[in-house]
Amino acid sequence: MSIWGEFDIGEHHFTASLPDSDTESQDWTIVVTKHGEEVRRETIPLTYRPRFGPDVGDVGELNGRIEEIIKELGIE
Repeated sequence: MSIWGEFDIGEHHFTASLPDSDTESQDWTIVVTKHGEEVRRETIPLTYRPRFGPDVGDVGELNGRIEEIIKELGIE
């Protein structure tokens, strides 16, 4: 699993990772931490294997779910 992107909102740090190979589960992994402690971990299935990076549709799914998590955690 490799980090594809990360950002901070206030005290929360968001990380999105992709599988490194076909032997790993073909999912995005989203991890949210606050002060170094994990507060949320989720996976989202990928529609396409990320051979040369993620598909634009898979990125859209990731962005949509991250927006939902931000609202759920009340950090917007």
